[in-house]
Amino acid sequence: MKIIRTPTGHGVQSRLEYRYGGGRYRPVLGYDLTPDQERDEAHRLITIIHLNARGGASPQLKSGHPFNAFAGQYLAFLRSKKLKDLGRPATILAKHLVPFFGSVSLASIQLDQGLRYLEHRRSQKAAEGTIERECNVLLGMLNHAVAIDVLDKNRLVLLPAPQGEKRERVAEPWELWRILRMNSGAIGRMLLLGIQVPLRQQKLIEAHSEWLIQRPDGWWMMPSAGSRLKRVPKSAPVNRLGFEMLHGEERRIRGRFFDQWKDANSFKHRWINACNRAGVQDLHYHDLRHTSLSWLLEAGVDYAVVQRLAGHKIPGMTECYLHLWESRLREAVTILERVTIQKLQAAVNDERCIIESAKSGNLDGRRAVLGSSWAVGRMMEACKSAEDWCRGTESNCRHQPFQGCALPTELPRHIEKQEAALLQK
Repeated sequence: MKIIRTPTGHGVQSRLEYRYGGGRYRPVLGYDLTPDQERDEAHRLITIIHLNARGGASPQLKSGHPFNAFAGQYLAFLRSKKLKDLGRPATILAKHLVPFFGSVSLASIQLDQGLRYLEHRRSQKAAEGTIERECNVLLGMLNHAVAIDVLDKNRLVLLPAPQGEKRERVAEPWELWRILRMNSGAIGRMLLLGIQVPLRQQKLIEAHSEWLIQRPDGWWMMPSAGSRLKRVPKSAPVNRLGFEMLHGEERRIRGRFFDQWKDANSFKHRWINACNRAGVQDLHYHDLRHTSLSWLLEAGVDYAVVQRLAGHKIPGMTECYLHLWESRLREAVTILERVTIQKLQAAVNDERCIIESAKSGNLDGRRAVLGSSWAVGRMMEACKSAEDWCRGTESNCRHQPFQGCALPTELPRHIEKQEAALLQK
């Protein structure tokens, strides 16, 4: 194989010189092509030459299906399956796979091109878990092409797709306290809600007032269904603190509770900024879900109940009878509220909660402290009302652990001095 470049009036012409089966082929690849474009187009034409020389190939294989054109067909196929989370494969195809493979024929995609894609994404410093998801979409698309006889076989079956590491990060109480004190009330609400209602981030952002229903034992949330892999519980109990964090300062009658963020991706950047402002490193919002479930297990809640709250699939027939466990689910979120207050109470006097200095922009720092005070205040009020109720109902032993777990009504002196200094600036 040889590529010859010749200047012409239309630009630099790239022509392929190729011999195969006793024949000589000299097709024009295009004009003003980059080396990668020349190589991809040459591979596509060579594949067509081989198929035509062997004979008997289907017209689809001879002509070849361009990758970018078939990507639209594959998305239409996924859409017909009524997938709950179609945004991720659509984004992967539009932003990564189609720009890389372009109009290359599906039949010409070889293992070396797949390896180059892995190198390309790693050079962009993409996470291994992200590359793994992109490879799954790529392989799924090629397998679909094989299933409908557009492609004879998937030549990327042996592609060594990376295996992303599963995060096991659990937030420390002092980290949560710093984020609460250094950021706005909306961030504080999302933080406490992510611990009290251990749903996935996207579901909390989508939370709608119509999802809440009131039952004799309290409020319940009926979130929209999740995907096959990311299961979501049909109903989740909401404790007192979680209910307050959903509504915020003014009780919402209709609409989404967090309509200031369009989706989880828009909130992601806000969360990163909030952690940076508080000096907390490597804490994803999804880690709050790990934290919540870990605190429940630490408090002695049954593993099956924790699985149900998280929406995980429970093996065997146990899941069929969990609708009889509503009282245990309610008890679990009540325990979770108590544990959260105890953890944050212990973190108040932690030296790591000391805020050394405000970041640039004194006005932003002042608003952060004042805004977050609402979220912390509502948490303390919820605890105080629960404590008063427990003291007046001695026969109700199930709520006795609430006694003595309220946060202090006055902040430690070092935090008061920091807030006073920020307000003066």
